[in-house]
Amino acid sequence: MLAVGALCALPLAAPRAHVTLDPAAAPAGSYVRAALRVPHGCAGAATTRISLELPEGVYSAKPMPKPGWRLTIERRRLPEAVRNPHGREIEDEVARITWEGGPLPDTQYEEFVLMLQAPNEPGGVLYLPVQQGCEGGRSDNWAERPAA
Repeated sequence: MLAVGALCALPLAAPRAHVTLDPAAAPAGSYVRAALRVPHGCAGAATTRISLELPEGVYSAKPMPKPGWRLTIERRRLPEAVRNPHGREIEDEVARITWEGGPLPDTQYEEFVLMLQAPNEPGGVLYLPVQQGCEGGRSDNWAERPAA
């Protein structure tokens, strides 16, 4: 999960949350190189999937390819077209980015990187739920919202 006003990446809330986001903050409306840090697998099983859900209002998000991993980008249609900072009308936005492949062994660490534009709402909070899938069908859902 991530927060914006600053793009505040919270350690994906909950005491058991481990996937985190770097940087922890960014100015509203700015373009940010964000890295999802995955420090381990699921109860010992290797990670084979990382799926990031993007909330409405993040009009620009581009994942960095990772050798050995397949990228999937799902888009959603906007209720009405909006103008991007370059004056071009856009009619859809990225809804989900998924990296599948690997595997990333439980004993290794990795980062999954994307560039996104933070919503232009100073003081706002942006939550980015992440689902981590592992060998054997195990998964961890890092989607808890932190306490106020």
